[in-house]
Amino acid sequence: MASEQVKSILAQFQEVQNELNNLIDTHQQLLSQLSENQQVLKEFEKLEPDARVFKRLGPVLLPQEFAEAKTNVEKRIDFIQTESQRVDKRIEHLISKRNELQTEIVKSKQAP
Repeated sequence: MASEQVKSILAQFQEVQNELNNLIDTHQQLLSQLSENQQVLKEFEKLEPDARVFKRLGPVLLPQEFAEAKTNVEKRIDFIQTESQRVDKRIEHLISKRNELQTEIVKSKQAP
């Protein structure tokens, strides 16, 4: 019976670890996107308000209003930061759950 319990806990542990790995990858992607968008915003700060900017839509560059482009980048940064915080909280929760499962595994293996 204890062997089945250990197998069950190990399966849960593996699921948590897989989800944690996926979330860490997602977090890294979000940080990369955040960095890119912050760099774009810095470049926008150097431009005059009447500067011509273009939006890439597939293989085509379309003109876009500077104010609209800047607002879109600012909104994207806010969204990425919010999403990153959500992912961080989920990562913290999974690390805690993983630690609990590790403790259970050790206790189960030590039980007679």
